[in-house]
Amino acid sequence: MWELKIEKIENGYVLSHEEEIEDGKFKTTKEVVEERGDDEKEAMTRLLEGVAEYFGIQHDKFAADNLNIAWNKKGRKL
Repeated sequence: MWELKIEKIENGYVLSHEEEIEDGKFKTTKEVVEERGDDEKEAMTRLLEGVAEYFGIQHDKFAADNLNIAWNKKGRKL
């Protein structure tokens, strides 16, 4: 089973998951995605890219359909 835990912290996010190092022995691996200055969107983009990478979606320079997280859509009233 693949499981990824995301925690919101004061200055960003922490991604953590269990990694098997030997038969039946696990260690917790943590990665910090830190907000740099006031750029919440950049930190969220890196967080989502990290989630995608953990689950096996990675950039392929020869592919025609790579994941692209963009902040270019205008909101609309519902």
